[in-house]
Amino acid sequence: MPAPEERTRDLYEQFPGSPRPPLIPLPDPDDLETLERDLTGFSRHSLSIKILHRVLGALGFKKFQQQLTEQSLEKLLRSCDLRRLGQCAPTISATVNLVDDPRDVSPLQRAATILLAARQLYAEIRSGTLLPDRFRDQALEMGQYPNLFATSIVWDGWRPRVFKSTDTSHVTLAIGRRLYSLDIGALEADLPIEALQEVLEELVEHSRCTPLPADAPALGLLSCAKPATQRKAFRLLRKDGGSRKTLEALRHSLFTLCLDLDQQPATDAAAAHMAHSENLANRWHQASLQLVVFGNAKACAIFKFDACIDGNTMMRGAAEIQQRAARIPLHSGSDQPFSVAPAVTELPCRIGQSHLRRARRDVRAILDNQQATFEISNIGRRFFQTRNVDPVPAFMLALHMTVTHLTGQSARIEQQLALSKYRGMGLTTAVVTTPEMDRFTQYANGAEIENGKARALMQAAIDAQKQACRQARSHLPFSQLIPLFTCYLQGWQKIKVAAIVVACKLLGVKWYSDIIVSHPSIFPEASMLGRPGVRLPYLNFFGLHYRMMDDSITVTMMPSVDWDIPNSHFVRVLEERLRRLQDITEDE
Repeated sequence: MPAPEERTRDLYEQFPGSPRPPLIPLPDPDDLETLERDLTGFSRHSLSIKILHRVLGALGFKKFQQQLTEQSLEKLLRSCDLRRLGQCAPTISATVNLVDDPRDVSPLQRAATILLAARQLYAEIRSGTLLPDRFRDQALEMGQYPNLFATSIVWDGWRPRVFKSTDTSHVTLAIGRRLYSLDIGALEADLPIEALQEVLEELVEHSRCTPLPADAPALGLLSCAKPATQRKAFRLLRKDGGSRKTLEALRHSLFTLCLDLDQQPATDAAAAHMAHSENLANRWHQASLQLVVFGNAKACAIFKFDACIDGNTMMRGAAEIQQRAARIPLHSGSDQPFSVAPAVTELPCRIGQSHLRRARRDVRAILDNQQATFEISNIGRRFFQTRNVDPVPAFMLALHMTVTHLTGQSARIEQQLALSKYRGMGLTTAVVTTPEMDRFTQYANGAEIENGKARALMQAAIDAQKQACRQARSHLPFSQLIPLFTCYLQGWQKIKVAAIVVACKLLGVKWYSDIIVSHPSIFPEASMLGRPGVRLPYLNFFGLHYRMMDDSITVTMMPSVDWDIPNSHFVRVLEERLRRLQDITEDE
């Protein structure tokens, strides 16, 4: 049961007006081919899959699945946390650019309008007036949207977990590496924009007049560190009375507003890079949502994936905030002075230098200073669609051709897919590196190719990709059902988890993927999504976010810690492979 100050322990919340899509079908527990494909991406009928199947049966997995009722399955889907809570925050969070406000606004006007817009959005989510996402005629799962607000990752004991506060009247401010709690009143209360701007101006002026020393402790940097560093540091901080109050205030915050007024990024790509991987001491990465405003009024939103927020929710959340911000008047329309200014409290914290040194070391290990975001022009959806080629599988083919050309090996590419047409579901992945893709790549990367044969191989590879994605979307994958089983186990039965892990290793399950690719929904108010400026320790090759428009493709690269091919060279070869696909698909 959640504590009184915690609104729920469910990761997917139900709120007024929230749609209830159907539950996802369960796989046949005796379907060895599906079991192997869900866990490895292949169907080779290997001996190890039979061993795993027998181990799962001995542990009671089949009985567990047969006894699942609609109610118990939904409870597991809504409450079991299957996300990565063991990574440095910048490697698992994602940044979305908000388009510029069409008005000539100052940085603090932009900050005030965005703050009020985010507050307004949460009020609409809670009341159920926000229109649900839809796919064709079906309303989709909306349970992730409340996670955008009053949600954070907290350390209770030795493990991190998602915490959802009932407090909606406080916002965290990050200014000059200091953290503040701003009391903005109840969601329904009127907050004049002038009153908000005045408070922000005073805090900014105070920060400029009394800057922190360069070596002063910054709690924001600690929130970016590895779990081992955070575990030790936050355990000690909670023993100190003042620091404990600060951590309590931070967990009871609607979201975090970061003012980086000394930076003036010239482009959206530069803004995303600065927001995501620079000035990390002026962030609070435990929050599910951070809004960053720069000195030239550009703005970004940073979303925490491990707070159960997927890419489509990030993109729409950012777009909804920007839509409302652009409509908020820059003046309240009243000449009367406001009676009560929002109250502000600085949040001090005593951080040991040893923990800060570890945090800096953790962060240095994952930062990457090279250019991360690129635009490939004069090719996009329109070109492929006019030639009856599905653009997304075509892009994946070009990606596979690029990796094979540069590394000499066929990489395991996993494409993220939305499962929100089902209740309590977010993402799954499909392994799209199929035998058909390998055959096409081997031929198309050759010195001499014949377009007719290449087009036939290309279509077969596209069809195989689409089939892999359909299969991944058709049922609850074993890769998620087995972890749900471990959540279901109680007490001493948790020992069974070790047996499952051993069995999965016998099978050859790859805990580290080669490449993960994401292409979330496109909204005009949100120009791009990515994690620019970091290296990913949980992939063998790289992660990639892309946005395919009618006549251009924006790509954001996140190399692994071991990937040594420069981003610029990789994208140059990727563009060459896309041009080769253009040649293959040209009308004869």
